[in-house]
Amino acid sequence: MNQVRDAMIQVERTARPSHPVALALRMMREQNISFLPVIGDNGSLYGIVTEGDLVRLIHRTLSEENGQPTPFWLRGATREMLQVLPIREVVSRQVDTIGPDASLEEAAEIMFSRHRRVLPVVDADGKVLGYLTRRAIIDMLI
Repeated sequence: MNQVRDAMIQVERTARPSHPVALALRMMREQNISFLPVIGDNGSLYGIVTEGDLVRLIHRTLSEENGQPTPFWLRGATREMLQVLPIREVVSRQVDTIGPDASLEEAAEIMFSRHRRVLPVVDADGKVLGYLTRRAIIDMLI
């Protein structure tokens, strides 16, 4: 039986909650990934920032004017703002994780039932060891 450790991808870079959103975007682009693990002060997983989180940032409303939501980008979502807005403002904190010794079947069930594209792989202390994608699971099956 294949285990998560057999298919997981090593984490190249991580971010901190205090890092600017622009840094996360740059790291995601450089690594050609759609998410980035965010590590807390104790070294364990704080959350992940995803493309979905960043799209929500763009569409987030800051105020209501005349009963109509004002999209964030119309209120000044600029590159300069992304340089100072901390990742903690957009990070997904409710993150499903899996251990390296779990089976790929268990990982696939979590991903399917919870509609996840990626699962961070963590040790017993919550430290990130890598991540598992749907593609990685499929690659192990072929």
